[in-house]
Amino acid sequence: MMTYLKSLGKEISDSTKKLGILILLFVGFPFLSMWFAGAYYCEYVDDVAIAVLDEDNSSLSRQIIQYFDDNERFTVAYQVSDRKALQELIDERKVYMGLYIPDHLNDDIKAGIQSQVLILTDGTNVIIGNNIYAGAASIVQSVSAGASIQVLEGKGEMLEDMANNTALTFGFEERMLYDSKMTYMNYLIYGVMTVFLQQLMLSSMATMLSRNPEEVAKEHTLAQIAAKITLSGGILITSASFSVFLIHKKFNLIYNGSIFVALLMSILFAIAISVPGILLFSVTKKKTRFTQVAYMLSLPTFLTCGYVWPVDQMPPLLANIVRVIWPLMNYSRAFDEVMIKGLPLDVVKGNILGLLLYIMVGMPLAIYVFKKSFNSDLATSVARDIPATGEINM
Repeated sequence: MMTYLKSLGKEISDSTKKLGILILLFVGFPFLSMWFAGAYYCEYVDDVAIAVLDEDNSSLSRQIIQYFDDNERFTVAYQVSDRKALQELIDERKVYMGLYIPDHLNDDIKAGIQSQVLILTDGTNVIIGNNIYAGAASIVQSVSAGASIQVLEGKGEMLEDMANNTALTFGFEERMLYDSKMTYMNYLIYGVMTVFLQQLMLSSMATMLSRNPEEVAKEHTLAQIAAKITLSGGILITSASFSVFLIHKKFNLIYNGSIFVALLMSILFAIAISVPGILLFSVTKKKTRFTQVAYMLSLPTFLTCGYVWPVDQMPPLLANIVRVIWPLMNYSRAFDEVMIKGLPLDVVKGNILGLLLYIMVGMPLAIYVFKKSFNSDLATSVARDIPATGEINM
């Protein structure tokens, strides 16, 4: 314990002399978090430019167009005269959706003949594509049901109530839990913050290990590495907590979680992510090479951690490999649901046990590889500095 406390004091003293690492640890997290959150300030994809081809030119078709133009998700930016022009506007990225209303739509509906309104969406951007498709489908279905009711009433075959019941066989009520507005802010920010913690923790560990790797490998290795993890993790988790507070106040980020559970998971993850950090540094041996590899891994580790794509929809072999070699899978999605859903400790105990197991197995291995790597370097360096016996001059 005394060795650990002495090492921690030395790390704190050394860090206060390095402005760069203090900026990285204290300022980096809030800066990156607020920058990212600012991109999603508007929360929704609104006022998407669309183009309309109206071949019917009837009161019904004009009503459909008006519905789209009045909806906050859409702006009717172009009205074209042929299908080629409609396609060109989408191809040239001037609009993200095309609305095609066929000729005789109004007459066909009055005659009881089925007709269709075509919605063309640009599927290259999944965020915009999903939003506008859902909004457009809702508008068209509403207009279609209303038109059917008017036809039934106009024919005099049914009274108003009966026409409504015929056109609308059943209704449904929708209730979205936790994030009723389905904002991208709440969907993305906690997951991205877990990656910020990962990358900043890796970077700070590389900086601290690069100061005196041979000294750390020589003696009291566990105590010295524990001191480095404590300083880096402590500052970054404090900085992350402050970032959550800022975004919650500024951008109304949802927060329903248990501080205890969130801190416990974050502390365990900070220790766990140090394991691949120590291993990578033992292999690369240079901070520059380490940084290149670490940041190269940031995107694939996030995409395969179960946050943006469910683990149960991934190939089982890939999911198991990622779970064994990288701890983010046991942290990112679980942390998000703790913060938004307020999941209790009992629900995420599997993730906590996974992080603990990763630390218990990985940390001894990482320290062994680190000692092996830098003790070998130290021995080689000493051997080069000592001349052969026959060359010593008395």
